[in-house]
Amino acid sequence: MQESLTNRSFTNKLRILFCIVLFEYGLFIFSGTSFSFLHGNNFFRIEADPAFWVVYLMMIPQFITGHQWLGILLDTTIVILLLSVIRNPYNNRLAILLFLLLFLFYTCLMGYLAHRNYQFGFFMIFIPFLFKNPVNRNFAYEATRYFLLFFYVSAAVLKISNNSLVSQSHFSHLLSGQFTPYFLEGNTGPRTSVNLYLMSHPAVSYMLYLLSFIAELTTVIGFFTKRFDKGLAIIILAFHFANWFLMDIAPFGQVAFICLLFLSKEMRLRYA
Repeated sequence: MQESLTNRSFTNKLRILFCIVLFEYGLFIFSGTSFSFLHGNNFFRIEADPAFWVVYLMMIPQFITGHQWLGILLDTTIVILLLSVIRNPYNNRLAILLFLLLFLFYTCLMGYLAHRNYQFGFFMIFIPFLFKNPVNRNFAYEATRYFLLFFYVSAAVLKISNNSLVSQSHFSHLLSGQFTPYFLEGNTGPRTSVNLYLMSHPAVSYMLYLLSFIAELTTVIGFFTKRFDKGLAIIILAFHFANWFLMDIAPFGQVAFICLLFLSKEMRLRYA
């Protein structure tokens, strides 16, 4: 009976995780950046990331964006598949299809934006669920978890290597560049008021920048123990939402991926 309740609890957590992915993809649709809205883009900067050149040379993104009906069909298919995987979170075939389609969407979006978007968690989240065998699934989860941790640790290391931590005015300059369009448009509100304050008080903005560095660096703990994974997930999520408020860099596309850390204990007990 206890084992049945445990399995049910784990299944519900997986469903919540995939609900978050569905919500994130819904935001892509409603914000006008999903497959349906990429119609007509010429991919004039495919050199933005050489890692995806093969996909572009196969002309797959170009074909999709050249046929709006195909974009609408792909959006509809992804939503249906996400609803299906919420209903049956253990179906690895659904996970494979979603991984491939969402990876393709990420590739198309990068060509559209003409720069690398580092919030790719909405397709990376399916890597642990691509495998039917429990042992393989556990190995895949471990690899994905370490990649997630490395992603944030490397961001902290980059702050050290580019000497941004030694410049007290660095974050103030970042805020100024990020919010210049808002000021030119006369956009006012609590967020712009906070940014104006931080730009005029470099010492305060520098303290916030140090906190972001500490938040990213803290994830190194996860390389030595899983005991604090839930706490690390909360710290990273808090970092992203604070970054959204201050820098207008929305975390959507990465939230569900980070929430994988909430499942570390259950994944270990179930698939180890």
